[in-house]
Amino acid sequence: MAEPGNTTVTWAERMELLKDSAQQRVLNAPMPIAAMEQLLADGKADALGQFDGSPVRYMDRWWREDELGWVALDVSASAQLDLHAERYRAATAETAHPDADAELAEVPPARPEAGAA
Repeated sequence: MAEPGNTTVTWAERMELLKDSAQQRVLNAPMPIAAMEQLLADGKADALGQFDGSPVRYMDRWWREDELGWVALDVSASAQLDLHAERYRAATAETAHPDADAELAEVPPARPEAGAA
């Protein structure tokens, strides 16, 4: 039994605290570029797009590349980027519909009617 004023922490709570502590250390330090490239290759991180400077989503945060490596954005900036990312994905999905290109390739070119000048 714990003494008054002395809270007992369970093993599960300790593990959760350690996990949170480790996650904060990861989020507060720049990540090497090679490490982020590996996370992207393994499918554990997702780039917003295929363009230079594209932010990457990893560990429930957005990351940006700078001269030190990849830096996690804070919670507020990540939430804002989530909104912009939704709009970006919707816009690119509308303009880059792969089936539309295939359908256009199958349509023969228009030919002028006989006798037209």
